[in-house]
Amino acid sequence: MEKNYTYAKGAKYPYQYKYEHMAVTTDCVIFTYENRTLKVLLIRRGMDPYKGEWAFPGGFLRMNETAEAGAMRELMEETSLEASTIRELGVFSDVKRDPRERVITIAYYALIKPSGVVGGDDAAEAAWFPVQDMPKLAFDHQKIFEAAMERLRRDIHFEPVGFNLLDETFTIPDLQRLYEIILGTTFDRRNFQRKVLASGILEEVPKEEEPVLECCMAEPEMASKIPERRPEPGSAPIPESAPGPILEETFPPKRRPGRIASLFRLNKEKYAEMKEEGDKFEF
Repeated sequence: MEKNYTYAKGAKYPYQYKYEHMAVTTDCVIFTYENRTLKVLLIRRGMDPYKGEWAFPGGFLRMNETAEAGAMRELMEETSLEASTIRELGVFSDVKRDPRERVITIAYYALIKPSGVVGGDDAAEAAWFPVQDMPKLAFDHQKIFEAAMERLRRDIHFEPVGFNLLDETFTIPDLQRLYEIILGTTFDRRNFQRKVLASGILEEVPKEEEPVLECCMAEPEMASKIPERRPEPGSAPIPESAPGPILEETFPPKRRPGRIASLFRLNKEKYAEMKEEGDKFEF
C-alpha cells in the first residue's frame, strides 16, 4: 500500500503528510445574569480579519494542549476572566467560516456570576452585552450564539441553569424573569410561583424585616426632653393652628414593620432526586 506521508528525520515535525492540514481554534460563549438581564461576553477584535468587530473570545489551539485547556487559556488572555468549568457546545466546520484558511472551531460555554473583564492579547476590548441587544458578530459567531441559546433552553429543564446564574438566594420573580429571558416567553406570575413551589426544589430562607424608621415619638424618654409649648403668664391660650414646633409634625410617626419579598435558595438534594427520577423542571 502506498504511504500517504514522508518521514524527515531530525525535522521538528518529521511526518509530512500529503494531505492538507486544517487549523483548529476554540471559542467561548460565557453567560452571566446581572440587573435582571441575561448577558454574554464579547471581545472587540484588535487585528484582521474583522478588526474592530465583536466576537467571542477564542483563538488557535496549541500543539501541547487540549481543546478545553486552549479555550480557558484564550478566555483568560483576552478577557482576564477565569472560568472554573466550561462545557463543550459543539464543533463548527463550515468550509468558509474563516477567510484566512480552513479552520475548524470547538465552541464551549459557561455560566458565571457577574465579573469584571478587561480586553487583552488579541482583544482590543472586552464587554458584557445583553442577549437582546448584541452587535453584529464576526466569523460564524452568530450561529455559535444561536446554538448556545438553544443549549440553554434545553438544559434549563434538566440542569440547574437558572440557579447557577442567580445569587445563592433569590426571589421567585427573579427566577421567573430569568426563565422568561432564556425561553423567550412569559409566564403567569401565580402559575409560575405555584409550580415552582410545588416542585419542592426550593427552600425558603429566614425572612428579614424592613428597617423601621425610628424617631423621638418612638422613644418616650427622648420625647420627654422636648420642651412643651406653654403660654406665657397672663397671655391668651396658644391656638392649635399657631406655627411652632408641634411634635406631631416635627417627628413623623413610627412606620409599621414591613416584609420584603420572600427569599429562596435551591434545595440541591431535592433537585438531585428530581433528576434521578427523570422529572423535568418546566412550566
